[in-house]
Amino acid sequence: MSHDPKPLGGKIISKPVIIFGPLIVLCMLLIVKRLVFGLGSVSDLNGGFPWGVWIAFDLLIGTGFACGGWALAWAVYVFNRGQYHPLVRPALLASLFGYSLGGLSITIDVGRYWNLPYFYIPGHFNVNSVLFETAVCMTIYIGVMALEFAPALFERLGWKVSLKRLNKVMFFIIALGALLPTMHQSSMGSLMISAGYKVHPLWQSYEMLPLFSVLTAFIMGFSIV
Repeated sequence: MSHDPKPLGGKIISKPVIIFGPLIVLCMLLIVKRLVFGLGSVSDLNGGFPWGVWIAFDLLIGTGFACGGWALAWAVYVFNRGQYHPLVRPALLASLFGYSLGGLSITIDVGRYWNLPYFYIPGHFNVNSVLFETAVCMTIYIGVMALEFAPALFERLGWKVSLKRLNKVMFFIIALGALLPTMHQSSMGSLMISAGYKVHPLWQSYEMLPLFSVLTAFIMGFSIV
């Protein structure tokens, strides 16, 4: 199915931007206050016990909603449903935005955010943590999505040589992009195993929780697209 993607056009400074602009500025000020004075200055949490309701919303629900690009990639490239290919780029852009926003929100939510660089230093990895695998996959996946979306940018800038080189390895990038969310979405389901009896009886099949998490993210991704 051939298609020629084009920008919709229109004004950047629209009415919604004017309405929500002050709210965004307020949120940025609160983020600065949180980073300077601590998590307790803007919430009922603190640096010692930061994992409240917000991290569940940001990480589990936010990244689940951002799975549209992953779900559509499976439909188009794995199950060969080429009629949905025109939807890949907008879904991929939404996923890139959602995952980047999720990573930023995690940085804001953690109590001692100044320890985050240790995640990238060899010898400081906590390989026994489910969150370590989640963080690794999400970090790599954001980079993979940026590469998947790069052809749209190269086409806009007229970089035909760079686009040709990237297209030669795009099959590997797409395969990696289809694999990584399967790993970290299932790991997020494994996080609920530690909750024990607090998990609703409907979800008490601990061996199946990773699969439930992947299927939920897959369905949520299609619903967003």
